[in-house]
Amino acid sequence: MATEKAETDRVPVTLALSTIAYLEKLVRQGTHGTSVPGVAKTLIEEGIRLAIKDGLLSIRDNGKT
Repeated sequence: MATEKAETDRVPVTLALSTIAYLEKLVRQGTHGTSVPGVAKTLIEEGIRLAIKDGLLSIRDNGKT
């Protein structure tokens, strides 16, 4: 696992209004973050880790760098 902080590129993301409303409810609940972007970041991170653990995501070595 990397211990250095990577440079961050910001990319705008479009979400359905119903998704934003749900994230806002999670913000009020306080269990996943204190802002909509913070909650989204937490859920994305958890989803990626679970997908790796479950074998849904993997890195293939195809000889390219």
